[in-house]
Amino acid sequence: MPRKDITVLIVDDAADTRSSIRRLLGLSGGMEVVGEAANAAEALEKIGQLSPQVVLMDVNMPGMDGITATAKVNSTYPDTAVIVMSVQGEIEYLRKAMMAGAKDYLVKPFGVDELVDGIQKVWARELERRAQFSASTGLEKTPGQVVAVFSPKGGVGKTTLAVNVAAALVSEHKAKVCLVDLSLQFGDVCVFLSLVPRRTMSDLVSESTLDAGTIASYLIPHSSGIKVLPAPLSPEYAEYVVPEHVTRILALCRTMFDYVVLDMPASFDEVTLAALDAADKVFLLGNMDMASLKNMKVALELMGRLAYGIRFADLEGALARKVDFYIHHEDIPAMLAANRGVPLVLNQPDNKLAKRFRELVNEHLMPKRRKEGAVGLWRRR
Repeated sequence: MPRKDITVLIVDDAADTRSSIRRLLGLSGGMEVVGEAANAAEALEKIGQLSPQVVLMDVNMPGMDGITATAKVNSTYPDTAVIVMSVQGEIEYLRKAMMAGAKDYLVKPFGVDELVDGIQKVWARELERRAQFSASTGLEKTPGQVVAVFSPKGGVGKTTLAVNVAAALVSEHKAKVCLVDLSLQFGDVCVFLSLVPRRTMSDLVSESTLDAGTIASYLIPHSSGIKVLPAPLSPEYAEYVVPEHVTRILALCRTMFDYVVLDMPASFDEVTLAALDAADKVFLLGNMDMASLKNMKVALELMGRLAYGIRFADLEGALARKVDFYIHHEDIPAMLAANRGVPLVLNQPDNKLAKRFRELVNEHLMPKRRKEGAVGLWRRR
């Protein structure tokens, strides 16, 4: 049976503040404090262990701040509602908290009535949202997978692979797919699909409300069924998209699509790291040249240090790692498909390269054969 009380986790670096909040909640029935955390890392661990319904998250903490932590909770534990607490009452702090996915914002100091009322209203809205979703679908929807197509070196075929993976998921498996162009300065997804964007991600993040409905209005439909979120039209607009935006957008896209495919930039900036954090699967690409091999080796080592689940199981050349998947690149068909603006798997489904794209999807993305933590590599001969 579900718990009668609303379960709460208190996150604040000050022990006396956590004690005061616990005491306030104890004055009112219907609340159960299931745990406390002094920092964001501890909070994320305890959310996984305790599954609280509501998290009270302070903004100012050592290490990871509360806004960043809220975005991570929102993407990793979508069934947990976060209420941000802060001594700062400025609208800019409120805007950042809402953008990260907070359900409410409480300014310290607050009284018992304000605290309890805030928690009750947030959880009531969450229950209503779930009921409406269940009524419209008839079942609980499993969050979609985020698939990042990444390389530390440009010109290896990231966009070609991302576009064709998305097309194969739609055409072969009837999946709902969103293709997000995260190459924010020089994105080419729309070129590869013959789409003309008018509003892009830089426009999306300027919206006062960043929710599923707002995102849907920015998606461009492709004739294949893929929905595309375009990169900014000009490189200088890339700076408007920050990690919190990416985390929030991907968390919402999970609720809207079966698969969210990311065409990543060839860099390890903060936006890239936010996207990799959100990804369930990373396809790491490279060519068979020394510069590409060196960059892949460095990337794998860095991703391993960042706890992305990379396993150095076997030695294989300079990579010191087993390659999971090979694609023997055929330049002319791929180039022609890009110039026509039609994915190869749709334009030439019997082509060897198109078949390999479909095999990649079947082997690494389909549920029955999914390999958790595996990384696919583009290998060129």
